[in-house]
Amino acid sequence: MAPVILVTFAGRQRRMELLTRYVREAMNAGIIDEWHIWDFTRSPEDHEWVTREFGPVRFMGSTAPYEAKGSVSPRASFRASALIANDLHVAVLPKTDPDHYLELVVGGWANQHSVMRRLPRSELQTFDRNNVQHNWARSTPGVLSPGKANEIVLGIDAKGVLTLNVNDVAIGSWPEIDLSAGAEVMIRGGWGANLELCDVRERIMRYIGNPYEKMPYWQAYDYYARRLDMFKDALFLKCDDDIVYMDNDKLDAFIEFRRANPKYFVVSANVVNNGVCAYWQQVAGSLPSHIGQFEYPPGGFGGTLWQSAGKATDLHDFFLTTPEKQLPLPNPVIEWTERQSINFISWLGRDLVHMALPKGDDEHMLTVELPTMLGRPTAIFSDFTVSHLSFGPQEAGLDPDRLIDRYEELMNLKLAS
Repeated sequence: MAPVILVTFAGRQRRMELLTRYVREAMNAGIIDEWHIWDFTRSPEDHEWVTREFGPVRFMGSTAPYEAKGSVSPRASFRASALIANDLHVAVLPKTDPDHYLELVVGGWANQHSVMRRLPRSELQTFDRNNVQHNWARSTPGVLSPGKANEIVLGIDAKGVLTLNVNDVAIGSWPEIDLSAGAEVMIRGGWGANLELCDVRERIMRYIGNPYEKMPYWQAYDYYARRLDMFKDALFLKCDDDIVYMDNDKLDAFIEFRRANPKYFVVSANVVNNGVCAYWQQVAGSLPSHIGQFEYPPGGFGGTLWQSAGKATDLHDFFLTTPEKQLPLPNPVIEWTERQSINFISWLGRDLVHMALPKGDDEHMLTVELPTMLGRPTAIFSDFTVSHLSFGPQEAGLDPDRLIDRYEELMNLKLAS
């Protein structure tokens, strides 16, 4: 059966902790096969949490800083399988020298040269190498292959000498440096070269986008679209990091509906705090008028709910008091041809052929531009409910901690039953 892959653009710790428990429960139940965490964090604290909480790094954008990858010692070589066309950076952090590290640049200068530098550890988080002295340099034309995963091996011999091999070719050794005590190893790309670590195959993996880029989400779609052969048989779920409730009992039904209805380009869950869903929830009588009027958002975008912290709060509080934790729509499926918020959606891997998205408004492209071009509607599936904490314009007057605490109480009841 085709794998089910959940993609989440991470990650604000306080808002994502509830989602994390729901997803791990769904994975333990065999509903979700893989979880791909795209690290688009905007604070060092959130990045550190994502790094601690989730699996190893599979992919790194070209401007992502070093990430820990392993270690090397006289009794155990370091091995990595790296898909990268140029400028592979490997940091070797000697255990006996806490202040410095060795930086190996493999295939720098358009894949023509390799160098080794000794640098202070403060440079691990920077990319500026102007006026930096090379301790070793060698011409290595074509050392990295762009057509395969490059096999990288670092070894330390009995005398403590570090050696580097790439694709079974001896690239360098440094007898003047004693690493007999071993070293930690970190890795990154650089200078326009993304890095994919093909030896990383876990159910939960991290994908690190280029830090602090505005509208960064195109990087994820581009990654999957460029690997169509790998993912064409998969079924994708994508959710925001602030999904604070997920009806795991109905998740499998949502997935099977998605699988059985390829005419829809994307299918959305029935989302609490989503302008289009709220309109249909009220049409169905699931949202009484006394908690507010949830109008048809013009063109499926914006509207008073999207702008109002008060409306969002009242909607969340009402949902939390409903016995069944459902807000049914007028029909089991609502076909849609306008924009809608993509808080929790699904697409088929075969449609990645259309999804090499440029930098820009991914929501408009996925729910308006591509469906229009392809002549395929989108849909909202009534029976699978999730709750989305907030939109940006709602933030100013929202009390997220109070709502998260209430949703945590609900989660503890749901996952304990």
